[in-house]
Amino acid sequence: MTGVAVFFFLVAALFIALGVVDQRKLYWRFAAWRYRNPEANEPSDRAFAWQRGVLFVAAGVMAFQGCSVVRAVDKGSWSRDELRQAVEQAASDLEEEPHLDDAYGDYADLIESKVGDAGDGSGPSYAVEVEASGEESNDYTVSADGVDGVLCMRISQTESDQGALIVPGGDGRSTTSVPEYDLKATVDEGGC
Repeated sequence: MTGVAVFFFLVAALFIALGVVDQRKLYWRFAAWRYRNPEANEPSDRAFAWQRGVLFVAAGVMAFQGCSVVRAVDKGSWSRDELRQAVEQAASDLEEEPHLDDAYGDYADLIESKVGDAGDGSGPSYAVEVEASGEESNDYTVSADGVDGVLCMRISQTESDQGALIVPGGDGRSTTSVPEYDLKATVDEGGC
């Protein structure tokens, strides 16, 4: 993909160079030979100006395409710093509101979702992987394709002061209280 971006930038540079050169000289160098009487067929100053404008517009289009390719390549992979920032933002987002306890006691899917949201535009969310480090711990190893090294997110939970989620019973009269938890998340370099 980098070769494609370089190609677009080189073509843009060529169009700029052709636009800067005197258009009349270009005519006499490359096009005049086709005519029996080249002086009579020489384009007007307005035509030369139009040609120069078209070359500059084409250069702009090629430069834009090159930047688009560079941006697509960047969005297709994570850097170590981008992953670190996304994981730290995800940890902050987890602390903002209470969460229900996961049925399996595992926050891996929630963390993966938060990292993907926090890193939107930095890298593909499908390349992030979050794994629980132990059955009884709330330590999670976060990694991404193409990034050397991993990060460790440690989560501690306490029952929320905001109360619990009240779920009505099937009979219409009873209710069930499902506790919500405030999460505290920290991020460290390396595995858990």
